Amino acid sequence: MLDGGLLIVLGALAVLAGIAYAKGGAVLLGQGLGRGGELLLQFGLLIAISFLAAGVAEVLVPTEWVRANFGQESGLRGLVIATLAGAMTPAGPFTAMPLAAVFVRSGAATSVVVAYLTAWSLLALHRLVAWEVPILGARFALLRFAVSILLPILAGLAVRLIWRS
Repeated sequence: MLDGGLLIVLGALAVLAGIAYAKGGAVLLGQGLGRGGELLLQFGLLIAISFLAAGVAEVLVPTEWVRANFGQESGLRGLVIATLAGAMTPAGPFTAMPLAAVFVRSGAATSVVVAYLTAWSLLALHRLVAWEVPILGARFALLRFAVSILLPILAGLAVRLIWRS
């Protein structure tokens, strides 16, 4: 399981640990590792459950359905459906990333997954209602939402132009 991503994170940890040790010795390094352990305890179970749920979703959603609705031949319709799905996906990356992984592993086109993640990032309805409208006001929040609404589809189309596979 030692892939490139894991090696990069391990390298970053080693560099940061070295800097912490150089700046404050074992005490500062211990404090940093302790805080990291607290984060692991706080979010580790949530991450594990999210990926278990994604695995169950992967076996429940037929691969043929994903390929038909989100595959290379899904066209603009696939980008629109992915945009709507991204906008309606609740919660944070603990939900969206495992779902994106399910799409990728089930045969969704890269462009569709990019549209999904872009919509989740820009158009999340739960965030619009719970945070943006109350804090920024309806006028500003809805204007931001409106000018962003086509961006996931444009991102998906850009991927189709750039990523020919």
